[in-house]
Amino acid sequence: MRGIYKKIVLCLFISFTSLVGYGQEMDFESGAPTRRMFDERMLYTKWIVTNFLTEDKTWFWYTDVVYRRQSGLENNNLIENPLRFSVRPFFARQFGRFTRVHLNPIGLFVSDARLGQPTDLGSQSEYELRSTLEITQDAYVKKAGKEWINITHRWRFESRWRGVVEPIGPDWNFRTRYRTRFRIPLNGKHFYDNNVFYTVNYHELHLEFGPGVRLNQFSQNRNFFGVGYRFWDWARIDIGYLHQYNFRGDGMTIDMSRGPMFYLFIDYLSKLRIGRDKPRL
Repeated sequence: MRGIYKKIVLCLFISFTSLVGYGQEMDFESGAPTRRMFDERMLYTKWIVTNFLTEDKTWFWYTDVVYRRQSGLENNNLIENPLRFSVRPFFARQFGRFTRVHLNPIGLFVSDARLGQPTDLGSQSEYELRSTLEITQDAYVKKAGKEWINITHRWRFESRWRGVVEPIGPDWNFRTRYRTRFRIPLNGKHFYDNNVFYTVNYHELHLEFGPGVRLNQFSQNRNFFGVGYRFWDWARIDIGYLHQYNFRGDGMTIDMSRGPMFYLFIDYLSKLRIGRDKPRL
């Protein structure tokens, strides 16, 4: 557990120091540009459906669908303009109780520009194909000898082909993401018990590499805080607030995106009771 705590502290330290550095205006000579931050409102939604491929419940598949909307330049109407739609099918394997590996061969993303300034208006939608390899590890903090707080580390490695319908062809880049998530049951139940209420928060960093990446190698910092409820034993919802920083390629412009987030999980993996203090079903 000591190694896990060190990773958590390191991740939070990097997030804090990066935000402090990027959030301040630089001290340029008179007449030179300074950093700009646009405050934008978003509505985030995500739906995930999961099921097994084999009877031994080690291989499984799932599909996630993301749909996001955004406000206009001068209002807080969360659903006025489109922002993102994506569909990704994953195949995954469960290794033991706490480790999973996920692979999405190809996912389709349709994205619109974030509307922070007038020059963003009129931008065309961008079509992207993306491949994703993900490694997820779970750990638990125990209370009174029983597993209580669920801690999840997630590493994602993405190969992205952006602008695949453009006449000049796609722009390729590589992105790696690291997320730490904490889920705490509130009513004395285990996270994988039916009718459990819990709090959830996660923090994620994005680093990008490739010929099309300019001064935004550190591209995103994402933070979510919310509550969740499991029902029907195999479905759950999370509702909360997401606060995100996106750094543009000029290195001077930051989009601060924030707003409500809604997750719906049709979560057949819960039948594994992953992380319980008893053998897996």
